[in-house]
Amino acid sequence: MKKILKEYKKAPVTITIIGICIAVYMISVLLFGIEMDAMQGISFGAYNPLYVAFNHDYYRLITANFIHFGLLHIAVNCYSLYGIGMFIERCLKTKKYIIVIITSALATTGLPYLLFLVNGFETYTISGGISGVIFGIIGSLGALALKYKNVFMDIFKQLAPNLILMLVISFVIPSISLSGHVSGLIGGFVSTYIVLMLPIKKKNHHQDLLN
Repeated sequence: MKKILKEYKKAPVTITIIGICIAVYMISVLLFGIEMDAMQGISFGAYNPLYVAFNHDYYRLITANFIHFGLLHIAVNCYSLYGIGMFIERCLKTKKYIIVIITSALATTGLPYLLFLVNGFETYTISGGISGVIFGIIGSLGALALKYKNVFMDIFKQLAPNLILMLVISFVIPSISLSGHVSGLIGGFVSTYIVLMLPIKKKNHHQDLLN
């Protein structure tokens, strides 16, 4: 418990999101068992453009980010979120990090939904999981590397092979939403680049990023 509290103080947003995902997954286990099928996912808040467009279930654009279809799904996502989220939250600080998280979550489902409205994109897709937000955080690291090359570029280069592998897996495995991952990546990159452009107090911001 002390360790959790210590980690929470370091990165409250990341730990809170992980806690929400675990709590939501535990509820889904009580309702459906360890694994959920597609229709159970829909009943639990997964994203599908038809439900959003015709039932006006706009809440799915948010809730889909927090549901997971199985134990491996949530374990991998929470581990990945913890690994990179803790680091980026400390770099951006809480307020900017929250903006990036919200934008990434909305982009993960929102951009595919806009494409659906335009051309019927992924009409029958049913998706869920925090992985789009994880890609958003990776996009955030990309924006940091672009702006503060001397500080973050080496870190980004080290993670680049893992990012490419994740994108390849997203493309090869049909059950994983490639569009959600790419959309989250875009949302995280763009939102981070914008918040980095906002006026900041002259308090050695470069040093803050290194602390």
